[in-house]
Amino acid sequence: MGAVYLPSQYGLLLLPLANVQVKAGDSLRITCRYSHLGKAESQSLYAAIGNSGWAGFDEVLHASKTISVPEDTSWNYREDYLDISITTALSAGVYDLYAKIGGTIAKVISPTLLDVVEVLAQTPDSQFGEISITGYVKV
Repeated sequence: MGAVYLPSQYGLLLLPLANVQVKAGDSLRITCRYSHLGKAESQSLYAAIGNSGWAGFDEVLHASKTISVPEDTSWNYREDYLDISITTALSAGVYDLYAKIGGTIAKVISPTLLDVVEVLAQTPDSQFGEISITGYVKV
């Protein structure tokens, strides 16, 4: 029985380029578009929020999920997403974002998007200050 061997290859991974404001308790949905050629396989889709610097990417929060890619005999674009739960591990400020397909040794890594996630300061608990009477009438 004959078979065609199609090694799996991944092309460029793309992310939308829009700034977003979040706070603890929110979820950030990261949608990725990637291209694929080759055998069907399952791989990890991974994304992280953090800070890009001279020593690499300092991840603060991340999420991953397994994606199943069918066999493609020619380059095909596909899209998938994952959600990162925003926690108090992120203090108020601006953060960077990247995504990849694959495990420790990634098959493809997206460009790092700089300053695209703005974490807002937590709203303080409800408090009341002063109260005064501003009028009174017979009703």
